[in-house]
Amino acid sequence: MLLRPRVKREDNIAGKGRTLVAKGDQDGLLNAIITWIPIEVIGAYKFIVGVIPAEVTSWRLGITILVLIITPFWIAFATKPSQKETAWRQVILAPIAFVCWVTAIQPDVVTIIYSSWQSWMGSVTLGVGTLLLPVFDGALKKLGIPQN
Repeated sequence: MLLRPRVKREDNIAGKGRTLVAKGDQDGLLNAIITWIPIEVIGAYKFIVGVIPAEVTSWRLGITILVLIITPFWIAFATKPSQKETAWRQVILAPIAFVCWVTAIQPDVVTIIYSSWQSWMGSVTLGVGTLLLPVFDGALKKLGIPQN
C-alpha cells in the first residue's frame, strides 16, 4: 500500500531532465529542502516537539534524533509503490535535508548540541543545503543510484 508519493526526480532519459531554479528567499529555500522530506515526517515531528515543553531539552533532542533515523526508513518502505524500486537517492538525501530544515526551523533544538548557535546560522545551513542537495543528487545519479 502506497502511503505517500515519492519525490519526482526524473533521470535524464532521452533528453528529459529537470531545470533548477534559483530561489531568493527563505520560503523558497524551505520549499526546496522540504521536497526531499516526507510531509508526514515533518508533521509528526512538529506535533511531537510542539507538545514537549521547551525546557525539557533532552526529550526534544531525542525526538529530533529519532525522527532523523526514521526518515530514510519512511521513504524506503512507506513511499514505495508495488513493482517499483526503492527511491534510494531520496533515502540517502532526506536525512541531510531534515538536518538543514531543523537547523532553520528549530534553532532551540540545535542549541542543545551547540550552545553558541544563532538563528542566522540556520539560514546559512538552509541555503547551503539547498545548493548542495541537487549536487549530491546528481552525484548519486552518476553513480547509478536510482530514484524512480
